[in-house]
Amino acid sequence: MKSSLQAPAGLLTARLARQNAELTGSERALAEALERDYPHALLESATALAARNGTSASTVVRLFSKLGYASYAEAQREARTEVTAMLQTAGQRAPATIGTQRSLQQCVDDALVHDQNNISATRDGLDMAAFEAMAHRLAQGTGRVYVLAQINSAPVGAWLALHLNMCRPGVQELGAGAVDTTDQLLWIQPDDVLLAFTIRRYASGPVKVAQRFREAGAQVFAITDTPAAPLARHAHRHIQVRTSNASPFDSYSAAFFACNALVSAVAQLRRAAVSEALARRDALWAGFETQLIVDMPAGRGRPAPAVKPKRHR
Repeated sequence: MKSSLQAPAGLLTARLARQNAELTGSERALAEALERDYPHALLESATALAARNGTSASTVVRLFSKLGYASYAEAQREARTEVTAMLQTAGQRAPATIGTQRSLQQCVDDALVHDQNNISATRDGLDMAAFEAMAHRLAQGTGRVYVLAQINSAPVGAWLALHLNMCRPGVQELGAGAVDTTDQLLWIQPDDVLLAFTIRRYASGPVKVAQRFREAGAQVFAITDTPAAPLARHAHRHIQVRTSNASPFDSYSAAFFACNALVSAVAQLRRAAVSEALARRDALWAGFETQLIVDMPAGRGRPAPAVKPKRHR
């Protein structure tokens, strides 16, 4: 299902195939060179690309305009996305993402475009059957839900655990440390659920945890950046998020989007229980807030009263 937020025209190679008959001789020669070295050919400037292929910068600009790009910079963003998808580490992605000169304004615009595309691509490719199965199981309220996210995914996991805890009981994070995690696996029951994040680079720890849950008869759900991730093979259900970025580092905007949608679905399925729980939470907060406002004894750190300045006649 395609989102109304985005109607992509396709990658450069697909556009070239569609527009080939309308290209001039010099544009076709440039197009053939681009196809041979896509996406790496677009990592250099339009001027450098033109010089390397014996043509003019105006030919480069004209070609990309015919292909439906708003600018050469837009085509470069696409190329960086394709290159970074092939590379596992931030060190490997650095030359492709920050190896060319960009203004700080371009950094802002590139980050926005990548995150918009990540969220749209995640929504368009969402396995709704898997999403609904995960939401319904999490909404049941029976058993415990363990959230596991390591290294860079930890902030997303913490956000998800925090908000699921407001929707249902028995939610807890699994620690990133081996000893902490192992101790929490002592009492896994068949009605428990593991919800794990696995974003490149992949570690063996989450796979071993997933295997332990499966051995106990519990369900395993995964949020991953590719179905080829090792953990995905051990998950009963998984959903995929897009993580491409204009910097060497993966973007987690789409992961937060997927988690936000999952929490929203669980809250909707448990609307009566969630409303009651949130009312109790408000009452708890009100009680703690009154306790936090404590009058300090005179002379023990209480701020001095404000002194009004004298008026000069």
